[in-house]
Amino acid sequence: MTSNIMWGMLIGSMVTFANLYGPQTFIQHFTNDFHLTSSQASLALSISTFTLAFSMLIMAAISNSIGRKNIMVFSLISSSLLYLVVGFAPNFETLLGIRALQGIALSGFPAIAVTYLAEELAAKEFPKVLGIYITGSGFGGFFGRIVSSTMLDLTNWHVAIWTLGTLTTVLSIVFMLLIAPSKNFHKTRFSFHNWGHGLLEACKDAKLLYFYGLGFLALGVYVAVFNFVGFPLMAHYGLSQTIVGFVFIFQLLGSIGSMTVGRLSGRFTRGQMLRVSLVVTAVGLALTMMPSLISMLAGLFIISCGFFAWHNLVSGWVSSSAAPDVKAYASSLYLLFYYIGSSVIGTLGGHFYDLYDWNGAALLLIGCTALAFVFVVLIKLRIKHTAVA
Repeated sequence: MTSNIMWGMLIGSMVTFANLYGPQTFIQHFTNDFHLTSSQASLALSISTFTLAFSMLIMAAISNSIGRKNIMVFSLISSSLLYLVVGFAPNFETLLGIRALQGIALSGFPAIAVTYLAEELAAKEFPKVLGIYITGSGFGGFFGRIVSSTMLDLTNWHVAIWTLGTLTTVLSIVFMLLIAPSKNFHKTRFSFHNWGHGLLEACKDAKLLYFYGLGFLALGVYVAVFNFVGFPLMAHYGLSQTIVGFVFIFQLLGSIGSMTVGRLSGRFTRGQMLRVSLVVTAVGLALTMMPSLISMLAGLFIISCGFFAWHNLVSGWVSSSAAPDVKAYASSLYLLFYYIGSSVIGTLGGHFYDLYDWNGAALLLIGCTALAFVFVVLIKLRIKHTAVA
């Protein structure tokens, strides 16, 4: 059974993030086909992450009444079918409407997957399968982009979307066959009162608010980089769409940052490692501003390593810092701000790119990283103040 869950979670994570980030490849083409600015075209990605962020809060609560597998299967299959529909969109407004619905559909899997694993796996099996699930997110993002990029060079974005949508639909059916219904799930009645009360309690600790801010900045910086880096890579260095697609392999290699954090966790504090990860991210951003393809590619790799370490540290710190009765709500709010950050900063980066080219966007993201550093300092001061009190 563990083997089926392991493969199922890998596939489910792949499908989710392939469907979510697949359109990142098409942003340049949307600017031409629909006569948009780069920031407007990036809404094809931002609107899905925005609706996903808010829907996750509801989906997690609903699953307590309906069941884990039912929500996850519905999420994967419906989001894949909606992705196929995106390819038929006659205009950008219709495309955005479908992508908004797709974000809602997508939310069911990431909102519930970790809870399902915690309920169904033994304590010694949980970390291993969780690691595979996280790996699937990086692999899914790369898979979606490379399929889309390759098909774009051969055909057009409509066919590229239909190809990826067909593949993710098939994989969603495989997930449904692999994953067994929950055995340790206990059905509970959904209560808006309890749900709302839990969320409010998770907002009362100022330290947690800084963590939510760090999540907002983390994915926002990361998504903004890969939303718009294709423009200078193609315009300034003449890379093809397929080659640009392969650049997203850095998102897989970036897991080195997360693994390094795991190895060093016994020697350094979370705060120390987080500050280093922020500096690493800023250095990577600075490298992308240099007029050299090698520097830009090196910068993308370094940014990816810094981001994975950043997210790993903060997401774990949220859970360990929250009071026992609000841990689940704090984690949900962290993910809410995490995905909203990708929508807001991911689109704002496009405005800076339109006005000031790539270096302008990179400077904005360096500023976001500096703000994150301030949040870490404030967290440290808050911890000291609490300890003294």
